[in-house]
Formats: sequence, structure tokens, C-alpha cells
Amino acid sequence: MEDESGAPRNLMIPTVPVELATRMAAARPSALPASSPLGTNLSRLGRLLNLSAFESQWLKWGCCLRRYGDAILPVIPLRDDQHACEVLAVLCKVPMGMVRQAMSSRRLCAWGFLDDGGAQGAMPVLSGWLLASEQFVEWIEQPYTSDADLLMALCKASVSLPVSC
Repeated sequence: MEDESGAPRNLMIPTVPVELATRMAAARPSALPASSPLGTNLSRLGRLLNLSAFESQWLKWGCCLRRYGDAILPVIPLRDDQHACEVLAVLCKVPMGMVRQAMSSRRLCAWGFLDDGGAQGAMPVLSGWLLASEQFVEWIEQPYTSDADLLMALCKASVSLPVSC
């Protein structure tokens, strides 16, 4: 990868969060069409489960990353948990406290929405913190006719989701 002046850039060196977020601005997931099942379901889920703005963005990033992988997000190393929180706060344009609260509650992981490695800080790269579980992506991409149908599907999916956080 090259920097803004065309000089080679080593992505394996942890980057200052503000600089990293600036470089990633072009990779920001676009708004999901309201008519897509994924966009509709993520909005409904956010409302029904009272997700924070960060948690909603976290799930959106996670679904996109699960489907498109390195095509939308290159390998970005992180120094530690603090660095990961700083990068996520800048990336999602939310206060650091909101990121820390979501990380400490671990509810997205406990519900099986996110792969547990990132929530525990075990992954040394940004994608490990953002990745949605395969089961969640399969479930959230299905069309549901109502909030009740979505919640029933969530309950059924929760029975089969491993809780490994």
C-alpha cells in the first residue's frame, strides 16, 4: 500500500488511530438500502435490542467483513486492546467510552453475533475485532415480515449459537 504521496507504506506496523481512520475513510461501508433484508434487519435489531450507535456500526462492519473480507479491509495490526478501542472509536466516530462499554458488556459476542476472538482482544488485527459470526450473517440476511418474526428467528438462532465468550 502507498501513502498519500505515493511512498510505500508497511501495513504491519501499528498505526496511530486518527491516521488509520483517515486512511480507512474510503473503505467505510456505504449505507445499506432500506429495502435490503440486511439493512432492514440491522435497523430493526438495533431498535429491538436497544443497541448503541457503536454496536449497530460494529455489526454492520462485521457483516460486511464476513462477506467481503480483505477486499474491504486489509490486515491492520493492533498493539493491544487500548489501541483497538481507539481505532474503533475513531473509525465509527463515537466516543471512546461507548466503545469501552460495548467491549466490556460483550453482549454482541454472548448473543453469538460476533466472533468471540475479537471481543476478547485475542486477535492482533482489526478484522479480528470486527468480524461477525457466520451464523449471525446467515440469519440476519433473511427476509422477515415483522418485528415478531425477527425476534422469533433470533430466539431460534440463539438456541443453536455457541456461547464461547
